Amino acid sequence: MTSMERAPLCFDIKKYAVHDGPGIRTTLFLKGCPLACKWCQNPESIEIGQLMCYHSHKCVCCGACRAVCPSLGDDFLLPREACDLCGKCATACHTGARHFIGRELSPRQVVDEAAKDILFYQNSGGGLTLSGGECMLYPDYVLQVLQLCKERGIHAVIDTCGHVPWRSFARVLPYTDLFLYDIKKMDNKKHRDYTGVGNALILDNLARLCEAGASVITRIPLIPGYTDSTEDMEAIGQFIVQKLQNRIVRAELLPYNRLAESKYVNSTTYRGGGTGVYPMPELFPQSREQMETLQSILTGMGIKAFAEIA
Repeated sequence: MTSMERAPLCFDIKKYAVHDGPGIRTTLFLKGCPLACKWCQNPESIEIGQLMCYHSHKCVCCGACRAVCPSLGDDFLLPREACDLCGKCATACHTGARHFIGRELSPRQVVDEAAKDILFYQNSGGGLTLSGGECMLYPDYVLQVLQLCKERGIHAVIDTCGHVPWRSFARVLPYTDLFLYDIKKMDNKKHRDYTGVGNALILDNLARLCEAGASVITRIPLIPGYTDSTEDMEAIGQFIVQKLQNRIVRAELLPYNRLAESKYVNSTTYRGGGTGVYPMPELFPQSREQMETLQSILTGMGIKAFAEIA
């Protein structure tokens, strides 16, 4: 990495992943994201820096953490400015209620960990997927990981929201086997309302990747009432056909799920911080019929489309 690029923090490594690209994969999740989606599945990934997480349901109120950190109040929380992330409270905790989110791993450590499962990759067509947050916030780091993957013969995938400068994609393109690229909403204003940013840069980068001959799977997260109308799918289909000239491997429709709900129960140790309440408790996955209808819109336009249908 250059001296200008901040070293990323990993908040999870998922082994035997089967939804993050082809085959059996190892997925590296890096902290930091330029978007703030209302439906975020990894709320702990949004901030770049390290956090101390507090699982209140695991806490037995023994007071061991307060014994080593006088800044903690009766609620076992503290003002954010009073925390220096020393980790003493987590070390003292007997139940695992407190732990760090985010740790540094060198590119070589990442690839060495992934290489432990290389036989699974070879038999299934899998490999390593870089995700987040947004892994492309760290192009120097990602480039080093990808180069090491090439040396080890490991298939490498980048899972991205696309909201980074084009030069970042240009650097990693020669070493990336496949991009998983989100299209959330074609309406720019609504995209900004729902994610905190407009979609112009995202769509432009996607078009440039396709023009450059990259292998791209467009992934469409379907959020009930936000991104899953027939009008939404028709607009995305028109973009794929007209702007991308259908130069994608396929489009994948991802039904809504509530798997992240438990993450919102956890919070940081900082008073007034944390992830808080699950933001969309009233939403539930699309029906089989709705998924088939949305898929048929794309296939009817000549687009190869796959939908996760239960």
